[in-house]
Amino acid sequence: MQRVVIVTGANSGIGLALCERLLMEDSQLRLCLACRNMQRAEAARSALLTSHTNAQVDLLHLDVGSVQSVLTAAQEVKARYSRIDFLYLNAGIMPNPQVNVKAFFKGLFSRNVINMFATAEGLLTQQDRINSDGLQEVFATNLFGHFLLIRELEPLLCQASQTSRVIWTSSSNAQRSAFSIEDMQHRNGTEPYSSSKYASDMLSLALNRHKNKQVENRGIVARANYWAIWSEVIQPADER
Repeated sequence: MQRVVIVTGANSGIGLALCERLLMEDSQLRLCLACRNMQRAEAARSALLTSHTNAQVDLLHLDVGSVQSVLTAAQEVKARYSRIDFLYLNAGIMPNPQVNVKAFFKGLFSRNVINMFATAEGLLTQQDRINSDGLQEVFATNLFGHFLLIRELEPLLCQASQTSRVIWTSSSNAQRSAFSIEDMQHRNGTEPYSSSKYASDMLSLALNRHKNKQVENRGIVARANYWAIWSEVIQPADER
């Protein structure tokens, strides 16, 4: 049976490289590039078809930073496909970092100066902003939008006849110290990207426990300088 794979943020970087690898492994799968910029998505599709002329590559307009876009895209996915075998949650944003001058001078005269220059911890800050839905932009794009997408696509992911997989792209910047459950959107912090990536790791593990009551923990698969967090989504055996 032809496998259906959806990749968010598939028009460049890790997302596009992932799509290329997937087609190398299985040229018969049905691949859907879910992207915010459709012009770039079309260019990515053309590049993939140049190397894999017989591949079936679909396009889907999806801005995971917009609730309405996620809901609209989910409806389109449910109209197109009867199942989803792999859902790769790769789209994300990182605000441009800025030097915290106050922290810089403070760090110069502290015992943490070597670590500060080695890791930039406490030295760089990121400016987040509110999106049109009233959410912090980084939180909405990197975490909430993907979570909403999963919930909307549950009918295609949770089927008795199949085992589907949800894979989150995380980061080595996912630091526990940046995340606070009392400030989940990181409104009051200066490391929204790190916070959102740590939260997505935790959400993946929570979904794994919730959706796989009969399945052992699958663990974490390391890939280069990012982490692929695997979270199988299936119906519990007693609900089949």
